[in-house]
Amino acid sequence: MRLLPILAASCLVSSMSMRILDPVVPDISRGLGVDTASVAMLASFFAFPYALAQPVLGALGDSFGKARIIKIALLIVALCLAASAAAPTFDMLAAARLIGGAAAGGIIPLAFAIVGDAFPMNERQIALSRVLTAIIAGNLAGLIGAGFVAAEFGWRISTMTAAGLALAALVVTVWQLKPPAPSKPVQRMRGEFFDGYREVFANPRSVVCFFAVFVEGIVIFGLFPYVAVLLEQRGAGGLKEAGIVLSGFAVGGFIYTFLVRFMLGRLGLYNLIMSGGMVSGLGLAMLSFGTSWPAEMALFVIVGVGFYMIHNSLQTQATELAPRYRASGVAAHSFFVFLGQAFGPLLYGFGLASAGTLWTMLLAGAVMGLLGVVTAWGLKSRSGAPVPGVTDPA
Repeated sequence: MRLLPILAASCLVSSMSMRILDPVVPDISRGLGVDTASVAMLASFFAFPYALAQPVLGALGDSFGKARIIKIALLIVALCLAASAAAPTFDMLAAARLIGGAAAGGIIPLAFAIVGDAFPMNERQIALSRVLTAIIAGNLAGLIGAGFVAAEFGWRISTMTAAGLALAALVVTVWQLKPPAPSKPVQRMRGEFFDGYREVFANPRSVVCFFAVFVEGIVIFGLFPYVAVLLEQRGAGGLKEAGIVLSGFAVGGFIYTFLVRFMLGRLGLYNLIMSGGMVSGLGLAMLSFGTSWPAEMALFVIVGVGFYMIHNSLQTQATELAPRYRASGVAAHSFFVFLGQAFGPLLYGFGLASAGTLWTMLLAGAVMGLLGVVTAWGLKSRSGAPVPGVTDPA
């Protein structure tokens, strides 16, 4: 089906734009004369507006068309990446990331909502995993690609390359994206702009889903901007190595997408979520050892597999929280993911400075393990009937 590859192209660009600066924090610090702690906050500058824009973008997608909002968002993301590459000061770079973050919020959540419109629940997690493959590829391009290109030519060239890819995705999306209409179209008055959110939060599963992804955002993605800094501090590598280490997370995501059908069939939804928390928690805890960069890449593979076991399951649930207002449901989900990502670097910065790498990473691992158990229990206890389209042998 042509729909999934076209959505994948836009999602790849959005994902790439999120992670494009994570492995090059030390290079930006040296180039703009700003301390690394401040540069690491660029991840929060992107994630905060991404999160805060979600309530508006989700409602706009439901009211004016999801495909239209995706195309506008792609244009703004491409312009902001170009502006980031050319920014002469840290303040201008931060401003470009703020605007780009808000715009990027109009791509992945609405793409998932379009998938929700096009596929029944019993096929949806597999369809979403196909788009997820592109998102992971975008993460990989942003992480390892930026690290390699920046090591040779500087962070500005790597960011400008990303702007060119965003422009190419925009052309393809404007030309080809014609999403199917929902099977039961809903007529809405303009006064109903935020009605979808009332319906989303009326679903008892929404609290569990949104709490879980908020914590995920803090514990998993809050670490990313510090990987290059920690490697350099102990003489274990530089920009290239940081990009390779972080790419392990994307590799773990690819492994998950290949195994998702098998995992769902053998484990069911709730055991998949519980196992994901334990797997990712184990990987994070083992990062406390501060080993070589190849070993850390392998640990990030483990973290990536476990993370997507939980996260893709929750993404699928978000598409069904309010089927009449699917974009609003997925946008609310994304709001909490990126709100967590925005707070993550702040909390990791405090933890690493005050408690050190060992205790910070052990705590992160324990939190993810507990999160898997609590999330599975919470979803199951709020389910009056089996989840549509999901067989759970537990």
